[in-house]
Amino acid sequence: MTKAKRLLIIECIPKNQKCNEGELLQEFLRMTQPKSIRCKRITSRNQFVLYLKHKGDLGKFDYIHISAHGHPDSEELEVPRGFVSIEDFPNGCFSGQTVALSACGMFKSAFIKEFKERTQAANVIAPANPILFIDASVWFVNFYYLVLHHEYQARGAFNRTQQIMRGKVKGGFKFS
Repeated sequence: MTKAKRLLIIECIPKNQKCNEGELLQEFLRMTQPKSIRCKRITSRNQFVLYLKHKGDLGKFDYIHISAHGHPDSEELEVPRGFVSIEDFPNGCFSGQTVALSACGMFKSAFIKEFKERTQAANVIAPANPILFIDASVWFVNFYYLVLHHEYQARGAFNRTQQIMRGKVKGGFKFS
């Protein structure tokens, strides 16, 4: 029997915006693999950076999902009370893991290349363009459903989700 894959969702959208994709994903996906999913709510830039720096339980997860706002022109993620740039990510913090940056327009080739080098992420998934909350949520529910419930690998789940959602979801998801 295959070891269940584990997903950590880092929710960086302020609660008052009512677009908490990470919490929505957690609630839905817990129906498939309840013990394999954890959601960590971030309330500030400092909390986000410290959490990654101290790693804690990061190594227990195969997939890391960061739900945030993206600022592709400045190559930063907007989290509560601040912005996170590549330099803020600790070296090797996502070693060997698949990371989803659910943040508008963050799949820019220079950013992704530097992000992967710095964090040592095995794979990165992100939208290349602005994306609606509902579109990102539906896309990632499909992706993680395949990964967690049907034992797809990251690339296979990405390709299948792209096929399923073609023409229905805007944002241009990319995989590296």
